[in-house]
Amino acid sequence: MSYIPIAVYLLCTLAALCLVIVGRVRPDVVAPLGRVLDRVLRDRAARVMLIVFWWWLGWHFLAGVTLDTPE
Repeated sequence: MSYIPIAVYLLCTLAALCLVIVGRVRPDVVAPLGRVLDRVLRDRAARVMLIVFWWWLGWHFLAGVTLDTPE
């Protein structure tokens, strides 16, 4: 089992958490998450893209192994 994908996922999670904290402490430097989501989700195409991305992510990474591949 490779630990690199797990480490990258944890690093991305930590970076996102740091951005949320900095956005709350210094909103003049980094926009708070709520303001960013309001701006991004204002457009219908962005909402559709976000739904398709979540579907793709779940289908490829979170649904589990669906094919029996030889090792």
